[in-house]
Amino acid sequence: MTALSPDSTLDAIRREIDLIDDQILDLLGRRFAATNRVRATKAKDGSIASSPLRPAREAAMLRRLIAQGGDTVAPDVLVRLWRVILSASTQAQAPITLHLDAAAAGDLEARLMIGEHFCAMEVARHDGPQQALEALRARRGDLAILATRSDWTVGFAPDEDGGPKVIGILPVISRSNEPRLLVFGYAEPQESGDDETLLISKEPPAGHAWASWQSTAGSRTLTGVPGFHRPDSPLIRELSSRLPGTCVAGRYPRPIKVSS
Repeated sequence: MTALSPDSTLDAIRREIDLIDDQILDLLGRRFAATNRVRATKAKDGSIASSPLRPAREAAMLRRLIAQGGDTVAPDVLVRLWRVILSASTQAQAPITLHLDAAAAGDLEARLMIGEHFCAMEVARHDGPQQALEALRARRGDLAILATRSDWTVGFAPDEDGGPKVIGILPVISRSNEPRLLVFGYAEPQESGDDETLLISKEPPAGHAWASWQSTAGSRTLTGVPGFHRPDSPLIRELSSRLPGTCVAGRYPRPIKVSS
């Protein structure tokens, strides 16, 4: 029996890879066709008017895929691949501009993180966080992305006042509970199964063992509270009574934790 030469074996593997690539392309076409049907449905029920984004669904999807991928596909690779698909699907539903302040726009690491997550979405640069949020108020389907520790809390409206709120964080995979960047928008908050509520207060809540992280933004204290808490929930009511001026800045999926 004549053994196969290394070249012929390699050719067979390459043909297999080409076949797999063809199948991936076909599946992508089917997925984008399904996205078009989602866009048509949202256009009919009006849900696309505020934002085409669904952070909770995206987070739940990524967690499910990471769990299914196991050791086959590294979580960071999987997230990068699916973020390209999800960003393209979102842009197909409605164009989105990302509003950054000068600090975030000038931070190379932050810009790389934003570019990796939101891919080809258009970026608009503003002088400060307030200007970025004001631009978002004028175009409610867009997003504002600001550094967690910047002074964005100046003049921030309470959760029930109908202004932009924190709907997501970056990075989405992190060993740290405190996010590097906050994503603001008008997407209706929904539970993803593992969420966090962001509070703003004039001073740190005492006895905050229940907090997952705490930091400052300008003159205000930020506290991340595990769970999806609405402004009228018992915990928020209790904190507001003890610390007048405490308000909910938003709710978002918690960062995905993966074992190294």
